Amino acid sequence: MSLISALALSALVTLSRAQSLNVDNKCGESVLLYTQTSFGTVANYVNVAAGASANLGISSNWDGAVNVGTGCNSDASACTTGGPTWNGVTPFSRAEFNFYAIPGSVTYDISLIYGYNVGMEISSADTSCDQYACTISSGCPVAGPDGSCYSPCCSSVAACAGGALPNGGGGCVNNAGPGPNSPFYYDTCTNAYAFPDNDGAGGYTPADNVDFTCTNTAITLTLCPGITSHIAK
Repeated sequence: MSLISALALSALVTLSRAQSLNVDNKCGESVLLYTQTSFGTVANYVNVAAGASANLGISSNWDGAVNVGTGCNSDASACTTGGPTWNGVTPFSRAEFNFYAIPGSVTYDISLIYGYNVGMEISSADTSCDQYACTISSGCPVAGPDGSCYSPCCSSVAACAGGALPNGGGGCVNNAGPGPNSPFYYDTCTNAYAFPDNDGAGGYTPADNVDFTCTNTAITLTLCPGITSHIAK
């Protein structure tokens, strides 16, 4: 191999491993990305039109989540589902990422603990890393606005009014174990959190394959992928 070819190959490998978080909106409507951060920086209040994509400009040490809102008003202060709220009334799908804990790697998961409003898929440029996907087309135990589903921790719409993880009135056990509607969620989307300790923490079952650490940090979050993964632990 020539020196030029070797350099070109090296550049391609470096590019393929470049850290990024791109959101590809395959939904039939625009969405609002409301991001939350524990460490590092990321773009917030990002509107992504139907069929469009956005790079969230994460810092190398970002640790946080992407919540999806639909039917949002022009200033993003209110949405039909999701948006900048934790009150449990407007359910949302949530994707969580940690680029901070293990430098050069990213740990990711899909969380349905706050409900469901759009399908999600998380994938890496390295196809050997687990590709998680969740699509719920029907059958929500507690149906929400605009085709959404309320949190599995809530036994009813009223029970969710105090938050997606209510302290009483049908919440997830100790805000850790399964909730009244968790079975529907972990049966439907095996690779998404259906309760806070769905990974087996605290001895709760089932202990599903719901989080993965990948050494390739070029990540794509696809909304409305139309598929669901069922990867065993």
